[in-house]
Amino acid sequence: MKKYNVFKVLLIALFVAIICSFLIPQSQIGYTGIEKGLINPITFVDSISNGLTSFSVFISSFIYILSIGIFYAVLKKTDKYDDVINNTAAKFKNKKLFIVISVLIFGLLTAVIGEIFALLFLVPAFIDIAKKLGYNSKQAILSTVGAIIIGSTGSLYTNYANQILKTTVSSNIVVKLIILAIYLLALILFVILGSKPVDTKLEKKKVAKGLPISIAFDVILVLLIVGMVPWNAYFGFEGFTDFHNALVDFKLFKVSLFNAVLGTTLVAFGEWTIYSLTVLILVVSVVLAIIYRIKVDGLLESISQGIRKSLPYAMILIIANTILVGVYNSGFFITVIDSVGKMKDSILSSVTLSGLSALVYPDYTYASQFTLSTLAAVISKTAIFTTLAVIFQVVYSLVLLVSPTSVLLLMALRYEQVSYKDWFKYIYKFFLGLLIVLLVIAMIIGGKYVKTISYVVLAVLVVILALLFVLTGNKKTAKPSKKLVKKEVKKEVTKKKTPKKTAKKKNNKKK
Repeated sequence: MKKYNVFKVLLIALFVAIICSFLIPQSQIGYTGIEKGLINPITFVDSISNGLTSFSVFISSFIYILSIGIFYAVLKKTDKYDDVINNTAAKFKNKKLFIVISVLIFGLLTAVIGEIFALLFLVPAFIDIAKKLGYNSKQAILSTVGAIIIGSTGSLYTNYANQILKTTVSSNIVVKLIILAIYLLALILFVILGSKPVDTKLEKKKVAKGLPISIAFDVILVLLIVGMVPWNAYFGFEGFTDFHNALVDFKLFKVSLFNAVLGTTLVAFGEWTIYSLTVLILVVSVVLAIIYRIKVDGLLESISQGIRKSLPYAMILIIANTILVGVYNSGFFITVIDSVGKMKDSILSSVTLSGLSALVYPDYTYASQFTLSTLAAVISKTAIFTTLAVIFQVVYSLVLLVSPTSVLLLMALRYEQVSYKDWFKYIYKFFLGLLIVLLVIAMIIGGKYVKTISYVVLAVLVVILALLFVLTGNKKTAKPSKKLVKKEVKKEVTKKKTPKKTAKKKNNKKK
């Protein structure tokens, strides 16, 4: 088993969840509040059943991942993709500019769209460009998938959280935007200041018919933005919906021409889902195959190859959410929420439970639904709900940077063959820094709900982070010195040996 095998990480996480289900009793929300019950363990048979449930629930995302695999298989079949990536990278004489653009595209669009998987189709291409520019795998992952995760901390559209906590899109929007701006800036600085890109000496290549590939990415991205941004929820704009209804209502001989040509599943812009995006990517793939004159056999081969290569990534989604289904059915996490949620310090308890929720519920929609509904039943102070909505969203998303059940992260680690251990070593200080920033902001907006223990925890985290910087700084300065000493010793030894060799050569020549 290879060291970067993320399935090993997922199976360990599943095993931990099973153990917890044997130790912690279940609870459920009743008419009188949280009602505790007996131990409801997750058995082996349950895990298989939970896996099937996970597949049926997340089948749209499953197929979306496969469609991305097909899209890139078709791109590779054209024999132009690598040259297009090379020429795109060659345009960035200032390599730092690419990191800035990458982080802002993934971060800001995710915040506006509110769907964490939407921009996944761009990730392989951006990672390939970053690698061409000389950045290593971890830096490439952080500037793409990391930016998506950070963007979700400031997501403006959080439907379930708004319904449960009775908040709106505008609730604490200023705080969200401030946190998003700080986090994105910190991410850019962390990647740029902590990297020394290798000089890859890129040169532009002459590419015939490379333009259709660039246009394909642009078309998908533009339609994704127009289709998935909830215009009505943000601005009350219903123009796209009215236009779509007008097209559907236009009939000839009592038959809707729009539905007859495009079908009934195509929805209006602003109401697109992952399913809509999947259809778009598959259509673009077929169009590219026609443009590049890929025969039917070649297209079918690309489809087969794309599915085969992307299937492990789709299985990461299913296995991770098998943990979600198992934990929910077991009911033990409701007991955890009930116990921790009753702490006097509501800010600290909210931060703790939000982080734990990211570990056991890898999908934000279900996590917000399951966790916040229980928290709302436990916490009697409704005035803190707007603050709780911000804390949950930010902490949950932030923990996805290090969570062993974070689907996007595990996909990226597999794609770049980076072990979870190496990733954690790379990211943990950055994660702690962002967590400290969140605690400070939460304590400011939380005000009267903050207790002494929150200040103690904040102080401890600051001290830990400072010590980590000092200790790792000493290690970095100590290691090179040992290597330099070894090199100098080797040089001295070779210098002493070389005169003898040259003298022997001279004697041989004389003979």
